[in-house]
Amino acid sequence: MTSANLVDLYLRLSIDKEGKDSLERQEADLRAWADREGLSVRRVWKDPGKSGYKRGVSRPDFDAAVAAVTAGEVATLAVWKLDRLSRQGAGQVGTVLDDVDAVGGRLYFLKDSLDSSVPGHRMVIVMVSEQARAESANTSLRVRAKKEVQRKAGMYLGGSDPFGYVVGEDRKLRQHPAEAPLVREAVERLLSGETMLMVCRDWNERGVPTRRNGSMWRSSSMSVVLRSPSLAGLVPDHREQRAAGYEGGDIHPWRDPDTGETVSLMAPGEAPIVSEGERMELLRVLDSRLRRFGRGMRAVKQPESLLGGGLVICAECRRTCNSFGNAYRCRKRDYVGDPCARPLNVTLATLEEAVKFQWALHLARLEADDELLGAVAERWLARNDPAPLRERDALNERLRTLEAQLEDADRDRYVRGSLSPERHARIADALGKQESRVRAELAALPKPEADLGALLDPELSLPAIMSAPVLEARALLRLAIDKVIVTAAPYPGARFHPRQRMRIVWAGQDEEPPASERLEGGS
Repeated sequence: MTSANLVDLYLRLSIDKEGKDSLERQEADLRAWADREGLSVRRVWKDPGKSGYKRGVSRPDFDAAVAAVTAGEVATLAVWKLDRLSRQGAGQVGTVLDDVDAVGGRLYFLKDSLDSSVPGHRMVIVMVSEQARAESANTSLRVRAKKEVQRKAGMYLGGSDPFGYVVGEDRKLRQHPAEAPLVREAVERLLSGETMLMVCRDWNERGVPTRRNGSMWRSSSMSVVLRSPSLAGLVPDHREQRAAGYEGGDIHPWRDPDTGETVSLMAPGEAPIVSEGERMELLRVLDSRLRRFGRGMRAVKQPESLLGGGLVICAECRRTCNSFGNAYRCRKRDYVGDPCARPLNVTLATLEEAVKFQWALHLARLEADDELLGAVAERWLARNDPAPLRERDALNERLRTLEAQLEDADRDRYVRGSLSPERHARIADALGKQESRVRAELAALPKPEADLGALLDPELSLPAIMSAPVLEARALLRLAIDKVIVTAAPYPGARFHPRQRMRIVWAGQDEEPPASERLEGGS
């Protein structure tokens, strides 16, 4: 069979869906036409879900279909409708016509009844292609205008619901009853010192489902959830990210061009999972870790350890230690090119028992005016009797949010240039007045008190910490302990002597001790 009797079909649809112009319908109509014309379909080229209007969008089957005609593999390329071939106007369509005409080929558009080999049809094809381009441009303008109105109204414009939230019919966010507490837990754990990889391991162990059935949580997927402005119930601005030409990185909150202020996505009466202040603090914590360690993308199942969450520090390189099997090991032990000179490696049971004993005995020796006792009392109230602290926490959180809003406004004014001087001055003045009122309310609050009798009695506290489940025991340790700095063994097989190799950094204490108290061999 000669190429004159062969025809290729090209199918395209921006959104692959069923309907009168679906890919299946396009192919069926074109095959019926080919049968009537006595032509044999050699190959069907498809670009589902590809825009014919946006420049820069890769359409591999479009390029291959045109190449097949210009190479003489087939004499005809048939398309269901001209706008299925292209919506970029006479520029692209005219180039294709020239290339096909140069080899004696033919373009046929079924629904337009246009044939490039028929005299006079070329001019009509060019005119129709310009009409298709104008139609797409007008549609794009209408869609952008509609989205601008919806952004101002605080309506969610994304695809799937953000993890932790449910998007209602009003396009407003409401907390997901099962997912929102998990997201809140992840934020608190990250702010308290745990890494994203640790949270992912824990969620995978507990069977926390992702939005993709069967997939495991990874640092990359959790980062998408926690870095989006929608975490704090704010309209995200994806346009700036697309304009920058990359898909990764942070997305900033969108600002109303009329007021210069961020816009809430939350439904009336609904609170976001975190405040703007907490989100800003979380981003600072995550970014500081990225600069230190880089991005971790693995999803690993690992049993929960008592001193997880960054509690154990290698005295030599000051890196946090992870639990591997039955031991705590320095993260830089196996680094290529820059390993730790004296990496820590101590069994879990040995170190954990020593820390528990030291925790109970140290609390028992505290005097009434000890600063550590005040720090322990504050943490104990936050964990066991939060009611007296709720008002203070709410005001502190409001203060952090106001500071974050001012910081974000400064960035929009001086870094991104999206705020005019007048709007920035108005926003800064309003935020400053609110901040002054909140600070005055904080100063007027009475200080709550805690009953720490059970914690200060080693006959009660030691059995409690020894028998408590891992996560509960860790919470008890964190009432008084910020870090546990441990040195490597002086030689292989050496016994672990806590006084020589372990130093606890108590709550509020400086990490660097006096020279007389430094660990033997420590950095």
